[in-house]
Amino acid sequence: MKKDTEEINRMDLRGETRTKSLKNASVEFKPGESELVHHFKLKDFSAEGFGILVRKDSKVLKHIKPGHVFTMMFHPDRAAKGPVTHHTEIKHISEPAPGTYQGHLVVGLLILE
Repeated sequence: MKKDTEEINRMDLRGETRTKSLKNASVEFKPGESELVHHFKLKDFSAEGFGILVRKDSKVLKHIKPGHVFTMMFHPDRAAKGPVTHHTEIKHISEPAPGTYQGHLVVGLLILE
């Protein structure tokens, strides 16, 4: 039996915005004056944001602070799609939830354009 459009639209209503899986998505950028390109796997931390995990002893942390804006190359999770460049703001650098991602910090990202 085929569902009518009204029933399908009702099914799509949600209390909060859902985010798409970032299973194999990644991002790369050059922080500050660094000659090295840093490449990180994107993580979907909440319905409202995504970011990267950075080891607490990573040198990249010396070059990034909340509020900094970088040109980042986003690689989608499907190989069929090419990478996309976006100006991206570092929103926060914080400890992960207790018991998760030991030895790492969560770096929240916001795409500006």
